[in-house]
Amino acid sequence: MTEWNQYKGDPQHSGLRRDLEGPSRVTEAWTADLVGPPGSPVCDRDTVYVGTDRGNCYALEAETGRRRWVFETTVATDTTPVVTRDRLYVGTGDGTISALDPATGEGEWEAELPAELESDLALSDGRLYAGHADGLTALEPETGAELWTYETESAVTGTPAVADGRDVDRRGSTQPTLSEPDETVPLEDDRLSEPDQRWTDERVFAGTADGTVFALETETGEQIWTAPTGDAIATGPTVAVDRVYVADDAGTMLALDAATGQSWFTYEIGAGFTTSPTVLATAETTFVGATDSYCHVTDTTVGRRKLRGWLFSRKGVELDGPIRSSPVVVGDVCCVGDASGSLYGIAVDDAEPIWHVVLANAVSGTPAVAPGRLFVGSDDERLTCFEWDTNEPLR
Repeated sequence: MTEWNQYKGDPQHSGLRRDLEGPSRVTEAWTADLVGPPGSPVCDRDTVYVGTDRGNCYALEAETGRRRWVFETTVATDTTPVVTRDRLYVGTGDGTISALDPATGEGEWEAELPAELESDLALSDGRLYAGHADGLTALEPETGAELWTYETESAVTGTPAVADGRDVDRRGSTQPTLSEPDETVPLEDDRLSEPDQRWTDERVFAGTADGTVFALETETGEQIWTAPTGDAIATGPTVAVDRVYVADDAGTMLALDAATGQSWFTYEIGAGFTTSPTVLATAETTFVGATDSYCHVTDTTVGRRKLRGWLFSRKGVELDGPIRSSPVVVGDVCCVGDASGSLYGIAVDDAEPIWHVVLANAVSGTPAVAPGRLFVGSDDERLTCFEWDTNEPLR
């Protein structure tokens, strides 16, 4: 089974591997030199894949960093690819999607989007999603055939998230502790206006550069609801239990009902958010990065600051520079990097740093997770593998 095959590990963008043993400390296992600063890597079995802004996509041996093959283009490929056992899907800035053999890098098909690619790719239930300057397109993964396109007034930014309401375990939801939804968010469909309306289908959620979040039916691309935010969505939505979490460039994080688009809470800061939220529903905690160099830690129930300090509450964990890398959680450790090149391990329970390593340049993209390994890209055109002792085998 693929363990971290797309942005933040899965179609919901959970960024979680709570099933693995988290790192109490890390050591550098290897560093691979690339051509161009990398985007976010993905991994499958014994191979890690990463694209760069110079038009190269690399397949590297996870154990050693040895190059297996490189796919070269003339256009940036630093969007996060998607890998399965059969194909690696790579997008380029000009709107071309290529399907490659993950073992050899040989091409199987190419597809052209209606406009320039603006988002990472997402894959779920037989559909490959790509956000572009004119909207969101779903492709058939076997052939690259276009299934549908949903047009938007501005570019789809970040990464689309996909989730099926039939798979949601609502026993884990914190919904009963919440106040009534915020009625300030207008609904596009009166059929979904009841707060207890259940969500029982698969949906794709995405955000736009003009500050709109929308939900579509995955089979048809038909719009279900839209909701406004303050500015462009930072790096795409995150779906956790029955909510959609989004953070925008203006410094507003929203928790929206996945069924209706209604707002459960709004959390605002005096800086811009730069990452997608990472949500631990069982711990009622959300981690999200911002330009103020803080990894903000909030309560998922009402969106308030989670941490307490001397005389007042703390907004989160301060790093050494603005955060560009979405937090990922391995076991009980939150791993997040910043623009200074610092990579931190933060204990989930009390949000205190437990280790810290420094790379030569800014941490770019979001790390990929495998048992006992963390793959991290940096702006000095390198991919670094950090490892820690664990009983888990690399799958």
